[in-house]
Order: sequence, then C-alpha cells, then structure tokens
Amino acid sequence: MTECEKSFFEVIKEIVEPQYTIQPQINLASVIDKEQHSKYRNELFRNIDFGIFDKNYSLVLLIEINDQSHTQPNRIDRDNKVKSICADAGIPLITFWTKYGIDKKYIYNRLQEYLPLIAASQIPIK
Repeated sequence: MTECEKSFFEVIKEIVEPQYTIQPQINLASVIDKEQHSKYRNELFRNIDFGIFDKNYSLVLLIEINDQSHTQPNRIDRDNKVKSICADAGIPLITFWTKYGIDKKYIYNRLQEYLPLIAASQIPIK
C-alpha cells in the first residue's frame, strides 16, 4: 500500500471495526465468480484497494482510493471496467479521491450508506 492508502486504511478501520473487517488489496477474482465467457474475464485479476466484509466473511463493499493518475485515459477505461464488473456482480463500490484529503466525517458518512451497523456505533466522528 502507498502511504496515502495506509492513511485511508487506518481511518476506515477505525470507523468500521469491530462490526466489519477491512482487508487491503482485494483481487476481484477472489470475490467475484469468474464466468468462462465473461467480457471482463481478464479484468477480474485486478486489485481493489480495500474490501469490507461482515462477520460471516461475506463481501459488503469495495473501496478504491484514486489519485491524480486516475484522470489518465487508460486509468479511466480501467476504472470504468471495474465499476461495470462490480455493478454486474451487485457489489457496491465507493471511490475516494486523494485530492480531497482524508476527512473522517466524510468517509464515515459515505460508509454508513452501505454499512448500517456503523450508523449505530458509539464512535465519535469529528
């Protein structure tokens, strides 16, 4: 992980634990069934920055941390493929942009849309 990804990881981990588990560097092929004739078969071997899992180890949410390199045409194409794969699999995908910094309240608000248990947590978000 990059230093920026590590910083996001620590904030997200503080928000979601102990109700959920966060794992870094999730390979799409490890959480999405591969279909022999899928148009995105090769794309499933890409890594996503973080996956959030419930206590039964079921995937709940994927997270991408995007820096300025994600504005390049080849990265935009790759990101759109990943979004399509996740949408087709019914897996929510959140993107956080590094240019906005690491705002704990913003991250919390985005996560609680998908993670109902954290909304009831006792974590003070400032």
